[in-house]
Amino acid sequence: MRTAMRRAGLAATVVGLVLAALVACGGGSVGTNGTGSPVLVGLSVGTVSGLGSVIVDGTRHDDSAAQIEISRNGTESDVGDVRLGHRVSLEFGVDATGAQVLQRVELLPGVVGRVNERTADTLGVLGQTVTVNSDPARGPVTVFETPLNSLADVRLGDAVEVHALTQRTGAGTGDVRLVATRIAPRSTLSGVRVSGTVAALSPVGSGGARSFRLGALTVQLPSEAALLPPGIGLVEGRAVTVFAAESAFDPATLGLGASKVQVMAVGDASSGAGSAGSTLRRAGLVGGSTGVSFDLDGVALLVNADTQTVPAGQAVTDGSYVQVTATLNSGGRWLATRIERLTSATVSAELRGTLDDWSATARTFRLRDTTVSVAASTRIDLTGCRATTLADGLFVEVKGSATAQGLTAGSITCEQEPAGTKSRLERHGVVLSVDAATRKLTLRRQPGDPVLTVTWTDQTYFGDALTVAGLVALVGTSREIEVEGTLSLDGLQMAARKIKLRKSGS
Repeated sequence: MRTAMRRAGLAATVVGLVLAALVACGGGSVGTNGTGSPVLVGLSVGTVSGLGSVIVDGTRHDDSAAQIEISRNGTESDVGDVRLGHRVSLEFGVDATGAQVLQRVELLPGVVGRVNERTADTLGVLGQTVTVNSDPARGPVTVFETPLNSLADVRLGDAVEVHALTQRTGAGTGDVRLVATRIAPRSTLSGVRVSGTVAALSPVGSGGARSFRLGALTVQLPSEAALLPPGIGLVEGRAVTVFAAESAFDPATLGLGASKVQVMAVGDASSGAGSAGSTLRRAGLVGGSTGVSFDLDGVALLVNADTQTVPAGQAVTDGSYVQVTATLNSGGRWLATRIERLTSATVSAELRGTLDDWSATARTFRLRDTTVSVAASTRIDLTGCRATTLADGLFVEVKGSATAQGLTAGSITCEQEPAGTKSRLERHGVVLSVDAATRKLTLRRQPGDPVLTVTWTDQTYFGDALTVAGLVALVGTSREIEVEGTLSLDGLQMAARKIKLRKSGS
């Protein structure tokens, strides 16, 4: 199950506005993006390129203290699970020692809905044109979540969650495309959502109703729809996420009746993005480049002679995959101070964790819910754990290149399993007992093995539609579960961050 956290007001926009007020008043503390400059919620955004800690566009962040969340309706958050290819927003804070700490990771799907249009190489979802990428030189490769293997497996009417880079392809309202970084099937939809930049905003009509465009989608905003945070207004060019009931979408007219519109904490100063000097860090595809400005993932950015480019002298051209650091100038515009070209050489895929389901025949295994393929050229170093061959249970670090189905390993390094509260480890076994009142279960991998006691909290992610009642039903059966979390020094207790069913036959 996806345990609802029921914490209204935790939406990134609301928190961002609170932090913006603190910055303006000179009080409180805000996070940083590693540069020491203040970064507000929603302003540090990128694509997950690795797990072990969470790695975003090649930069590693310790996520041991971070809450992982996704908003389903715009006002409340569910516990989420980070995967390769997810677009995420990072919220940082400072601990008691003054060290930077990742506090919150919010999953940011570009569109969640049903496929209503289909061509050989694109999908139409809620009026958004979705393309895929198989060339790592052009940015993150599109990852397809099981049972999908390629775009050919996605059919009309399928419910999907698409994480994507937004690229402007022209000057027109509909000249926007989503380049998918991950496409996941969904068995059901509790609602739909779509993100984009407001265009063709209508005047206020009778009763306070308005409309605007997100790509080819016309969003109808009735007077009773919630505009979040309260008191903020809509203007052209403002980044928003629209939430609605599935039935509110008309595929014939590409119209959507919104129930909520959340204004994101990016854009100009009037959107609540902060005061002059606030910092944005964002990775995406360049679009609409004029030499003095460009669009990046729906954010308008200025460049000048002082803008640093990495590599030096690298031209910013449409389609380039870049990471930008920008500051809000006195005129309320984002000025890029640094633009780094991201390539497959600078951003490799990386996984760290417990190896499982090793197949010597297929030369594949699973690691952090990702299928890893071992090629003849893969460099394997097992000396750190004194093993002679790959086997289930080894703790490994894998570096390589992302593929549509997972990751092809360039190197595999085995090491002794780490200890401590910051290390995320995996265990699996049959359920021996469940105590729902104390949120505790016991499991054992096989007869004769020590019993592992597992505890969970509101921050534990339950995968595969698993519920507490489902756990109880597993007691005494041969069906196994997988648990990911931090292990006690004696190896007998685990604080779970994730609990899910183990694949049948694994």
